[in-house]
Amino acid sequence: MDQPEIELESRINPNVAPVESLVRLPGLGISRAGAIVAYREGFNRANGARAAFERGDDLQKISGIGPKTVQDMGEWIKFE
Repeated sequence: MDQPEIELESRINPNVAPVESLVRLPGLGISRAGAIVAYREGFNRANGARAAFERGDDLQKISGIGPKTVQDMGEWIKFE
């Protein structure tokens, strides 16, 4: 079964995006989106202003996100 095509007005930055934006990415549901936000918040508390995610592969630190998921969402994410 093909995944429906998603249209986004702009790319999503996992370092600042809320769960509601992250769930729009291919391969992410509410659970994984929430895990990204929780990881990011914990990382920021421990590391200050440093970005939790500097590139797509960094998202693999989240349980359930592997290389295929990162590849599928690659064109929809940005890191600033």
